Amino acid sequence: MQKTKEITKPGPGRLARPKRPKPMALTQRDKDILVRIWQDRMLYTSQIERIFFPSPQAANMRLRRLWEHGYLDRYFLPTLIFHGSPEALYLLDRKGVDIVSTGLGVERLKILQGIRYLKWKIRTKTFLLTLDHSLAIAEFRIAFEEAAENYPEVRYERWVPERMCQDEYRTWKLMEGKVKGKFRPDGYGQYWHQDRLFSSFVEVDLATESNKAFGDKVRRYLDYSKSGRYEERYGAKLFRVLVATVGSQRLQNLKRATEKHTDTMFWFTTLGQVCRERFFGEVWQRAGKDGLHSLLDRPKGPRVWSALCPKP
Repeated sequence: MQKTKEITKPGPGRLARPKRPKPMALTQRDKDILVRIWQDRMLYTSQIERIFFPSPQAANMRLRRLWEHGYLDRYFLPTLIFHGSPEALYLLDRKGVDIVSTGLGVERLKILQGIRYLKWKIRTKTFLLTLDHSLAIAEFRIAFEEAAENYPEVRYERWVPERMCQDEYRTWKLMEGKVKGKFRPDGYGQYWHQDRLFSSFVEVDLATESNKAFGDKVRRYLDYSKSGRYEERYGAKLFRVLVATVGSQRLQNLKRATEKHTDTMFWFTTLGQVCRERFFGEVWQRAGKDGLHSLLDRPKGPRVWSALCPKP
């Protein structure tokens, strides 16, 4: 029987915040850390270290200072996928709000409300069902960035986090007329290869929804593509959907569910393949195609994807 996860706040054994912490001067890296943690909702120490620091010791020391001064809050909670033992889980705290607001142009009140809501979810343990999902999305983003550095022929362009790429769209359907929809991918990334810009939405699947529910998600992607909203917001016409899931059987189930609606656009792999060394390699399966494919493969034939003409 799986043990219940326990969330703990730092106590005497965890070096509780001192009443008078030693003075510190914020660096640009500190500000970048605060922005990144807010974008990804929360990050483990080891994840922050991979992004910003040369060693675990350097990461622990600086993150502790940011926590002591109230820029970050932290909890201790093991997750099912990436970490088996407790380590500090960091999220933005009140003193970091103005820095993130200024850096991203996001309303201060919106950030504060998000912090309060997240802390309430953690305290009441109502966030446990989605905690691993948020951290898995963060892990996907880190792997994407690391892989882009690892491949000399790839140039990283940008990542838009889940909380910043939510959208609404309107489209027209033959039997339903005008339809409004909400669009909420897990993220959006872009990279350059051989002077071509590749754009992809991301779906991290932990097998918490049915195949039918995933099929409904596929239809929303197709509706979003047809609505023109994507081109209006991102300045491009075409995109892929990269789906990373928990295992090979689940992958095949999602692939079949997708192929009921479209035979293109969607690419599938398992979370175990999402890493620096294999991310751009031939570890991806494609809707409507056999075999394994690389994200660096160039489309063949006319640069028009049949995703814009989904199956009836």
